[in-house]
Amino acid sequence: MDIPLPLVFSSVERSPFVVGPPITDPRQFFGREYILKRIFDVWKCVPFQHIAVVGAKRSGKTSLLHYVRRIIDTPQDQLRPEQKNNWLLPGYQWVFVDFQDPRMGYQENLLRYILLALDMPIPEPCDLVGFMEITDMYLEIPTIILLDEITAGLASPELDEQFWWGLRSLGSNHAGGKIGFLITAHESPEDFSYNDGTPSPFFNIFGHILNLGPLTEAEARMLIGNSPIPFAEEDVEWILAQSSYWPALIQMLSHSCLTSLEENQKGLEWRTEALSRMKPYRYLLDE
Repeated sequence: MDIPLPLVFSSVERSPFVVGPPITDPRQFFGREYILKRIFDVWKCVPFQHIAVVGAKRSGKTSLLHYVRRIIDTPQDQLRPEQKNNWLLPGYQWVFVDFQDPRMGYQENLLRYILLALDMPIPEPCDLVGFMEITDMYLEIPTIILLDEITAGLASPELDEQFWWGLRSLGSNHAGGKIGFLITAHESPEDFSYNDGTPSPFFNIFGHILNLGPLTEAEARMLIGNSPIPFAEEDVEWILAQSSYWPALIQMLSHSCLTSLEENQKGLEWRTEALSRMKPYRYLLDE
């Protein structure tokens, strides 16, 4: 009996359009040049400054974080020709925290996860005091901590006010300014508060607030042009008009168009199907 060989995902063809999950492969990420320049510019010199990216659901916040943490260390031959990976010098280390993961709502789990990602010793007990001492002793490499969907973390009872004060101190007074934070949320940090309505001290250090809107027209056209089968110009214009350049909507509409071409469908039925799939996300068009 032949035993099938394990699937090697590096050899699997990349989907030209990603519908649903965040984009994790830098080659599949398009646009956001202005936002990326603003982000990387504040991390070229110490002390690192802290950034909040604010945007609606499905605006591409998580995909942006994955791109930020991976693009610097991705070889040029694994990128599209026009992509740049020299935003920063090599040598930074990155920690991605997804607060939608329920495990990240428990303080010990979260602190262990960060220390493991930084390849640092784990104190016992792994509490806030031990965490701060370890980072003081061992953190020498420039470090960026990416906190996705920060409001979910604020809702956790275990991540209390003392915890957020600790992170504030970490980003203000420790490691020679070599720790930077980037958070994502649906609202500006000045509006963040605990369930009891009191403000969180952590967010006073975020001096850079970047709003994540649609792509530029040029970026939107580049994303549509990623199709392995060229679209008719009238379909391109229709996708641009219906999506208002939002990347999630472009991905969805372009996927439907590509499917119709691959299946040699006639007519415009794919447009009706695409608009139906887009309905839950039409709130983006009001942003």
